[in-house]
Amino acid sequence: MRDGKGQAMGWWTKHASGIEAMAALVTACVAIAALVGAKIQLDHADLVQREQSARDAYRAHLALAATRPEFARPVDSCQLVQSNEGGAYIAFVDHLLYSAEQMLAVEEGWSLTFLDQLAPHQDYLCSLEGVLPLEDGVAALMDRFTDAYCPVEPVCGPGG
Repeated sequence: MRDGKGQAMGWWTKHASGIEAMAALVTACVAIAALVGAKIQLDHADLVQREQSARDAYRAHLALAATRPEFARPVDSCQLVQSNEGGAYIAFVDHLLYSAEQMLAVEEGWSLTFLDQLAPHQDYLCSLEGVLPLEDGVAALMDRFTDAYCPVEPVCGPGG
């Protein structure tokens, strides 16, 4: 008669390779789950950072608009581009487009806000049709803007 200890050791010995294979499989599954979890966490952190960056860019643009209301709502953008302030005004509009690009890349629902922000710059922006290199989100926005606001013949000459 064999004792219980011997039978147990015999079972472990007999099934050791299967147990090792199962342990390796469980270890691999845990490692894969950890990698997937890390990827999800990194992607979420990246999205949060891009959202914050977009909000910061828009906030900076609003602050700039508050300090330069003549750029935010120009009386004559064509004349403004040709003035001594032309470079600063062009940079202002570029910053608005940059803010739009950043925000539209991370959040939906901002198109109407940016269309409203772009409307006062209609004459200048319509004179640039096809000139600006634009990312997908802001390119779609500018297509909507062009369709809604730009006349067949631009008011300003090419480039301002």
